[in-house]
Amino acid sequence: MINEMKDENSGIPQGLFLKRQAVMKNGTSDHLQPHDFLVGETVEIFGRNIKITDADKYTRDFFQSALHTELASSDDTPQDNFKKSQAPSSSNKDKAMIDFLEHSLGGGRPKSQKQFLDNDRKVLRFNAICDDLPYVIHYYLADDTVEVREIHFANNGKDQFPMLLKRSKVPKAFAINQPGQTDTEEPFLTEEEFIPGESISLFSRVFQITGVDTYTNNYYKQKYGRHFDVNLISEPAAPATSSVIVPPHNGFGDEQDSLGYVYKLVPEKPKKDFFKYVDNDGKILRWTAKFNT
Repeated sequence: MINEMKDENSGIPQGLFLKRQAVMKNGTSDHLQPHDFLVGETVEIFGRNIKITDADKYTRDFFQSALHTELASSDDTPQDNFKKSQAPSSSNKDKAMIDFLEHSLGGGRPKSQKQFLDNDRKVLRFNAICDDLPYVIHYYLADDTVEVREIHFANNGKDQFPMLLKRSKVPKAFAINQPGQTDTEEPFLTEEEFIPGESISLFSRVFQITGVDTYTNNYYKQKYGRHFDVNLISEPAAPATSSVIVPPHNGFGDEQDSLGYVYKLVPEKPKKDFFKYVDNDGKILRWTAKFNT
């Protein structure tokens, strides 16, 4: 019996090639015997040349004990070209490009999934000053990324774009490399770099740490034995308002129109007295007069 091994999606019928039966030798009346099937030899069966390439352990033991014949070692089986084309090939991917795409789509993958699961949504908050301006530095423990935000108050005269540094990994030594010189394994800023009373450099900007929140102070006290000043950024006091001096009416136009330029740079349209309009609706005063000539 000859059975052909099945290959998935081969496109040809496979399976049982020859049913169990006695096979005659080519040109003789004798049947094929076990000693005709030797490893490395070719057997002709119904006009087809079949080469024996290997045998299992039971067959080798049978030849050794019953026929006193030791079978040869296995031969290499020719591989199908279609199977070679379907075999997965190792692609030489650019690690620098993969790292860049991962960071641009979400900050890259964390080194440890356990670090992400244990520290998800845990953020260290630092209050800092750079160029006499207050900032807030957020350090995300889940993936060791840093974010810097500006602090805005009402009527401070600044544009509303508080994000100074988008959440990303910050290298310890910042340098502009030439194309192809990007080191994907360069050391990045970690939580150990934040020390009480010292400054920290983020992309060549020096930030002086002035304080932290309660959670950050407890975190460093338990893990590193460091103590930070706990303070919150409070809104500065409003400047003193000056009283508006109303000049006397000069007699030109309505006084209400003149006061509009005193209280506002661009005066609004004077509002009508609605109740007076409703009460006197339809009431008209009439006089009779003549020219005194």
